[in-house]
Amino acid sequence: MRSRFTRILLFAVLVIVIGYLFNAYFVHFTGDGKDSPEKALPKDADYEWIEGPKSDKEHRYFFLSNGNYFGTGMVTKNLKGWSAGDGVYAELPKSLDDNTIKSAHSDRKILYGLIKPKGKMKVLVNDKEAQLIELTTLSKDVIDLYKVEGYSIWYIDLSNLDDTEKFTIQVVDEKDKVVSELVI
Repeated sequence: MRSRFTRILLFAVLVIVIGYLFNAYFVHFTGDGKDSPEKALPKDADYEWIEGPKSDKEHRYFFLSNGNYFGTGMVTKNLKGWSAGDGVYAELPKSLDDNTIKSAHSDRKILYGLIKPKGKMKVLVNDKEAQLIELTTLSKDVIDLYKVEGYSIWYIDLSNLDDTEKFTIQVVDEKDKVVSELVI
């Protein structure tokens, strides 16, 4: 009786170890294996890449694409090198009014969108301040093509928010007066 129990227990441990090793293999040894994050970025369309937040193992990029789209994607580092992950995108808004948010998008890790800031302002998501990235690094030709002069990208990591089901996105001026609000 005791040896049967031991065999069953050893078999269960062996199955768990094999499952763990199988998972570790696919997490650490799959992907494109490029030398740098920039080389791992997708090239299947006409992209203009904008650097976002970075860590040692993940780099986020925002992009403008094909004259009509705006989105974000991640590049992650594993044992083979840098690999591109899935991205999300949406159509660029036709035009933005100053300090107004028309839409927000998410890849389940961040919430992001476009804004045309004027004066001192900040974007709050559920009362937490979002980060802003100005599109000033883009060339004049790209800015004209996409019609994004004066635009900035706002984003916030969803792990910083208490509620990730409902979002109240506010643009507030220097006096903390709400100028624009979007609830989704």
